Amino acid sequence: MEFRHHRLRMLLAAVAASVLGCYGQASLELPAVGGVPVYDDENPPPLPVDETGALSCQLASVPGTVTLAGIAADFGREVYPAMVRQDSGCISCHTTTSGRQFKVSQEPTETFYAARAAGFFSTQPGSLVSRLYTTDESVRMPRGQPSWSAREIAAVASLTCQLAAVESRSPQTPPDEEFPPALLQPYTGPAVTTYDNPFLGYVQLKGKVKQIFNDDWIRGGVDKFAQHVGLFGGVDYVQYFVEARVASPDFLLGMDALAPDVCLQAARNRTGPFAGLDTSAPIIDTPPAATRQYEAETTTDLTPTTGARTATGWNLYTNGSLTTTQPYNFPVTGTYNLTVRAYGSPCGPALPAMDVRVDGTTVRTYAVSATTYAEHTHTLTVTAGTHTLSAAFTNDYTQEGVCDRNLYVDWIRVNGPTEASTGTTRTDAAKAKVDSLYRRMLYRPSSAQERTSGYALVKDLSGYEAELAKAWGGLCEGLMRAPDFLFTLPPSYESLTAMERERLLLVKLAQDLVGRPPNATELADFEAGRKSWEQMVDAYLASPDFRTYYFHKMRIRTESEGTADTDEPARLWTYLATTGTHFQELLTGDYSVAADFTKVARPPEHGRTGVLTMKGFLQNKPGLPHYNYAARVMTDFMGSIFEIPSEVFDMRGAATAASTVDPTSLCYSCHQTLTPLAHQRLRWADDGTYRTADEQGRPIDDSDRGMVGTYAFRGQGMPGFAQKAVRKESFARRTINAQYMLFFGREMRHTQDERVMYKRLWDVAQADNGNLKAVIKTIALSPEYTHR
Repeated sequence: MEFRHHRLRMLLAAVAASVLGCYGQASLELPAVGGVPVYDDENPPPLPVDETGALSCQLASVPGTVTLAGIAADFGREVYPAMVRQDSGCISCHTTTSGRQFKVSQEPTETFYAARAAGFFSTQPGSLVSRLYTTDESVRMPRGQPSWSAREIAAVASLTCQLAAVESRSPQTPPDEEFPPALLQPYTGPAVTTYDNPFLGYVQLKGKVKQIFNDDWIRGGVDKFAQHVGLFGGVDYVQYFVEARVASPDFLLGMDALAPDVCLQAARNRTGPFAGLDTSAPIIDTPPAATRQYEAETTTDLTPTTGARTATGWNLYTNGSLTTTQPYNFPVTGTYNLTVRAYGSPCGPALPAMDVRVDGTTVRTYAVSATTYAEHTHTLTVTAGTHTLSAAFTNDYTQEGVCDRNLYVDWIRVNGPTEASTGTTRTDAAKAKVDSLYRRMLYRPSSAQERTSGYALVKDLSGYEAELAKAWGGLCEGLMRAPDFLFTLPPSYESLTAMERERLLLVKLAQDLVGRPPNATELADFEAGRKSWEQMVDAYLASPDFRTYYFHKMRIRTESEGTADTDEPARLWTYLATTGTHFQELLTGDYSVAADFTKVARPPEHGRTGVLTMKGFLQNKPGLPHYNYAARVMTDFMGSIFEIPSEVFDMRGAATAASTVDPTSLCYSCHQTLTPLAHQRLRWADDGTYRTADEQGRPIDDSDRGMVGTYAFRGQGMPGFAQKAVRKESFARRTINAQYMLFFGREMRHTQDERVMYKRLWDVAQADNGNLKAVIKTIALSPEYTHR
């Protein structure tokens, strides 16, 4: 160990001596013992880093035994712990979810390879070494915390030089153009428990209503969908331009308008899911006749308003009534016999008058002639539900000392229904209709409990609605608000097996690719085995519906304003996805795509720039002295995220293009890309016109001007940028993610549990010459998507 320490001190002392007074002349000689780099000198000499932050390395001093894998392992052991520690670490500001260019993940190997691909292990300005070593507090990292130790910074410098040596000895694919080596290792992080199931989008909802109900929701010439587009999170390119796919209160409010309308119309007309179903047929069975007798002398049965109890009943000696204390529940609408056993004591010119009442309404009046108990029976139709029954005395009369007219009641009895019992035939038929609605609206059979609950709902609603179709419409409304209706993949698939499960997966596939559920023919072909899953995918991808729906999705992705110009980028996306043309032509195509999705020539000044110089893409993305265009290009096509710390805002007013690419500037980490790119766009004005001279007539230099030595997209104009950009791994990943979004509603977790999926899609793109349709098909066939 003493030998190792001595050798490291000697080497760095020699470096320090040559550094004095002469930045950039010295080079870092790698300390090593037996061909193995060492990092354990706690007090190394100053590093050969010049005033720009560039590190000079003696590449010949790096042992030939050093490998890329060994450097990654040494990084994980010697540097990564410092990055993830709480004090003076990096991870608090540079997590993978931050907008910083340098990111620290939960895995050291992944962090190393990502930093390498992003150029942070370069020997040039802006590297990790330069940011750790500088004494300028405005750019030093970690900002606002104690500096790293000299040993830790020397370790970063050593790894940087080792990497430079290995790459110089074995020229290979640039690290930012290869599949990330770290992602070839199995994911060992925490399990991802995110529930992936996108909510229906506006167009998918329209497609579902059209497919199930054959209803476009146009009423009186008014497009009700368009009227409610905002509530449903849709895009109309007039007032709404951003699509929302979340279960928001606004969406459910929109459903409150949609569901009752389309459901009631279908139930009344027996169309859509109600086709062939009689929504006016009785749903409640007629039970066997039953009898209930209410005794007058028992107040728990009958409640009097006047009179007195007798030995056998109740004496109504003044005008009054006896009413059932608890209403009687008539099980069905039907014919019933109401009987009152009573007699009267006559007095004067008229017989005692007795009203038989239902819910206080007289249904029959008797002149009671009997002087002993006799039965008075009235047959009538009563609606299902609870009703009160009464017997009332209405013509009390007295002749003082001669006679007194009274009514004596023994009991009130109800019997019925008198119609023949139907057993369970009506209930069974109604439950069968419930099941039909489930199959037609949710694409699965109902469970026994769901049939029972659905029938109970219709039965309950029928008690409030005279029109039975409204009750059925109520069940339909409920199903339209069910998760199986509102999510692209009905959640019930988890509890189903065999073809019932496959059918729900097909529902998701159709909604993801063509914006609607499968039609009857497609379902029949799939379920009968006439078409396999792969054949269904092929059929959808070849259909006009796919092109229409994909164009809709790309209009949203490219932030179209609904005009021909702003639709042009989406038309190119759609052309590439439907023709199998290499997706690199998104940035390198030398043509445009017409409204009928045919390839058309465009002026030669565009060169091979794809969407980058389309008028509809240039608009609303200002160039110099702003950097909006450059930032959007890097965000939209390279997946970069730019985070502007608060301290940068204070500097922006005085910043110039030159100052932003000063390696010692706080702006450098972002502007080492943004500023050269902004210059490459100079010949394209903000309004999308092309010019070769500026306002003073001077020729415009649209090269990157060599502003940044490590700039990854060097070249002349936007064609120069494009030719370099399409070779980057980040461009391929960003483009693949655009397809992934169609199915999962999110980007891949490519650094986590979906790295195998990413490698599969990467390989397909490489093997099939960048065929987007092949990428889309691979996603649709994948076990991650099919849950197989």
